[in-house]
Amino acid sequence: AQRGEEARQAAAADIELLKRIAKDPQAFIVSEGWATISLEDAVGLRDIRSLYEHLRMRILEVIESLDELRSSPDYELYEFAEQDAGVIDVVVDKERIELETELEELTGKADEKAQEIEELTGSVPF
Repeated sequence: AQRGEEARQAAAADIELLKRIAKDPQAFIVSEGWATISLEDAVGLRDIRSLYEHLRMRILEVIESLDELRSSPDYELYEFAEQDAGVIDVVVDKERIELETELEELTGKADEKAQEIEELTGSVPF
């Protein structure tokens, strides 16, 4: 549980850094002291600008993906399980009961169809 919390805190810090970079890339560059880098070569500057744009789009994609993940029921279950591992057993039991109920319903429907086939053809289908 402690490793999970440490990983969650590290991910949160990374996300905050990505948001900071995405919000104002120029300010981030200055804060890192990179403003003093000489970019005299025009081709190199274009390459760096292209890389910058690509990274900026990728950062936004990652942030959106993380937001989607955090809003998913699976992530919610993960968070509950981190707090109480017994939650998994409760969810598994509930899912098992639902599957057993569905199986009974489908078996009943299959039996009905088999009976209809037997009435129509005179032979048992399986």
